[in-house]
Amino acid sequence: MAYACSPGSGFRRFDAFAAQAEQTAGEFRGLPADCGPAQALAAFKRAAPYMQIPAGVVQLIDVLFAWTTPLDWRGGANPIVWPRNEKLARKLGLGVRQLQNLLDRAIRLRLISHLDSPNGHRGGQRNADGTIKWAYGIVLAPIGTRIEDFRQTAARGMAEDAAIDALKKRLGAVRRRISSLAQTAIDHMLVGTAADEELALVLSATRQMKNVRDIDLLTGCVEQMEQRGRALEAEIAAALVEIQAEQMQSETNIITCSDADECTHSTTTTEPQTANAVTSSGFPEGSRGEGFAQTRTVASSVEEDLEKHGVDPAFIESVSPELCHSLRHSQHGWGDVIHLAERLADQAGIHKTAWHEARRVMGERGAAASVIATVHKYHAGDVRQPGAYLRGMNGKAQKGTLHLGRTFHGLKDNRQSHLMRAMHDGPDPRAMGDLARRAMALVLSGRTS
Repeated sequence: MAYACSPGSGFRRFDAFAAQAEQTAGEFRGLPADCGPAQALAAFKRAAPYMQIPAGVVQLIDVLFAWTTPLDWRGGANPIVWPRNEKLARKLGLGVRQLQNLLDRAIRLRLISHLDSPNGHRGGQRNADGTIKWAYGIVLAPIGTRIEDFRQTAARGMAEDAAIDALKKRLGAVRRRISSLAQTAIDHMLVGTAADEELALVLSATRQMKNVRDIDLLTGCVEQMEQRGRALEAEIAAALVEIQAEQMQSETNIITCSDADECTHSTTTTEPQTANAVTSSGFPEGSRGEGFAQTRTVASSVEEDLEKHGVDPAFIESVSPELCHSLRHSQHGWGDVIHLAERLADQAGIHKTAWHEARRVMGERGAAASVIATVHKYHAGDVRQPGAYLRGMNGKAQKGTLHLGRTFHGLKDNRQSHLMRAMHDGPDPRAMGDLARRAMALVLSGRTS
């Protein structure tokens, strides 16, 4: 009675997958004339990644092919191999149970079939010419039957790979382009371009599309990013043309003034001596002392903002003593600050046109304060191109959006924070600029020998 309840216990299970594998094996009529077993195996291996065939199954088929000969794949023959499970497991470096799972998976994928002997054992014998006389075991005929399917699948997969690679290269190119445009916007302080948002979007798209193989989805993403990149490039190019036009206009004004016969140049005294005025091809020498005569009769909005926030020469010196240690300590005059700013601009590589434009837009005091703030940030590593940064400040000043007073108070707060951290980390928070300033004060007061 127990046998009647489980008649197939211990035998190979026959299901829909096994039936399909046997049907595929029965359709084998030999390999094409231009194809041998090596070519059939190669076609299967090329198609395997695109058919989601596990690597373990691919290795199993590769090992099984080693027991076949070209005669087994001719028309009318049946490619059967009969290694025992223990021997096959050793070849693959697996356990017997792991091998059985791979064989079952190969049947589900219609890659092999089984031809069992009456006693359930594998075995076979070859004739003297190498043809199979009789055999029971693992049938590889399904691979021969599906040779064209493997070829077409491999061709489609490789074509998709090429298309996907091309699309991802385009996405990488637009990512690099938008990154470069975003850096240009930062260097030239171009506001309103939303370059940072475009950069974040293209970086997110690159991450999301990393493992995507949907060509339509990938194409739509790449085309959209390219379109946004072109729009950003056109916007930044227009802004740069506008900046260049302003610089050329400024240079034209300066050259016209320098070439005019009746042009009066600024001097360092309260009474201009036009007959003895001297001009220089570099930065003009600034004035020193309290007797500096402003070229503007009315303070600029930037100078009014500095005065509103209490930013005077003494305040500027306290914010950046490393840069301002050469200022006189008996009295602090804007003439000294302007002279220092001219020298710092020259040392930092700021073009003279940017300095002249700053003087025209912000006034002498505003320009000097802007240069010192720019060089201070340049030395701190916050600014990469001081000339471009100063031109950006000129643009903000023209629009009335430059708040230089708040900038200096922010620099002062940052300096105090650094000093507090240094005091916490060590006993001596004094900067080199502070030491130089104190030494200069001692020299000027005659306290040193």
